[in-house]
Amino acid sequence: MKYKAVIFDLYETLITEWGHKKYKRSEISADLGIDSKEFDAYWEEKEQARYLGEMTFEDSILYVCKNCGKNIDDLLLSSIVDKRIKTKSACFDYVNPDVFQLLKKLKSMGLKTAIVSNCSADEVKGLKESEIYKYFDEVILSYEVHMKKPDPCIYEEAARRLGAALNECIFVGDGGSNELAGAKAVDMKAIQAKWYTNQHPYKRENIDGFSVAEEPLDIIELI
Repeated sequence: MKYKAVIFDLYETLITEWGHKKYKRSEISADLGIDSKEFDAYWEEKEQARYLGEMTFEDSILYVCKNCGKNIDDLLLSSIVDKRIKTKSACFDYVNPDVFQLLKKLKSMGLKTAIVSNCSADEVKGLKESEIYKYFDEVILSYEVHMKKPDPCIYEEAARRLGAALNECIFVGDGGSNELAGAKAVDMKAIQAKWYTNQHPYKRENIDGFSVAEEPLDIIELI
């Protein structure tokens, strides 16, 4: 077999935020008593710092409050953090059953598997305790390795950990963060996963230049 490993994005590929309760930024800003547009501006300013592990979720909340001239007590901060972790952790309970079938099939084929995710620590608190975690040989989280997709280094790190050449790896993701182009640029085969994004109110179009998997088990046909 040409390929030795399959690397997966996490959100909207293995798990989804669609179809269950989110703790939206508009709700966070309302809990803080800050105008949502003002909140968004400062929040987005620090997105990369969160994903690279340079700033925590709590730090970001304090940063927004400081710049908006808003005092926040420990009780409110703790409440916001708890809501964030609870709703993000709930995503691991909403897994397409065929995703598990796909992962079992890949294991039976002797393929190694990894997760590569752009995320902050609060977004993956539930990962290690989740059912899906046991199916992966390696988990590379941007905030831990201080690099993120589509930086070539994060794909190279995944391949290195899996003991595979870059062209022996398949990358599967919904296409956010320009991740498919990043994988292709380092000579990985990249496949667009659409089984979750097809459920969104505004379906993501096929991304030119990449194979498309409408359902999880389509991946097997594309290997």
